[in-house]
Amino acid sequence: MSIVITVEQVNEQLEVMGFEATSLVISSAISIVDTIDTCLDNAGYSDAVVTLIKLYSVILILSSADVRKISSEHAPSGASVSYQYFADGRKTLLKTLSSLDPSGCTDSLPIERPVGIVQFDVVRG
Repeated sequence: MSIVITVEQVNEQLEVMGFEATSLVISSAISIVDTIDTCLDNAGYSDAVVTLIKLYSVILILSSADVRKISSEHAPSGASVSYQYFADGRKTLLKTLSSLDPSGCTDSLPIERPVGIVQFDVVRG
């Protein structure tokens, strides 16, 4: 049985984190995450785990878009607003998502993951 994540739920989580995104972008990200429902159902995850996997996946997809928070505002008419983009919590969310989804259902989603560095040593003899 598929768990439904709503725009309101994502907005609530983003608000707690201090970020914002448009309803259109959120609903589009939700639609993308909904494509892994069959995998999540087959993996046998609990409803709570599926909810977190889907919510975190949507937030991570949004983090590649225009998810931002106001970091400072100035006024008496030298009006200025500065934004901070979603970079600080991304690594932690990715780590949490990986531990929640050992079956790899989210691997097919457009979530930017850090690339590991591989070093090869060439020895000539």
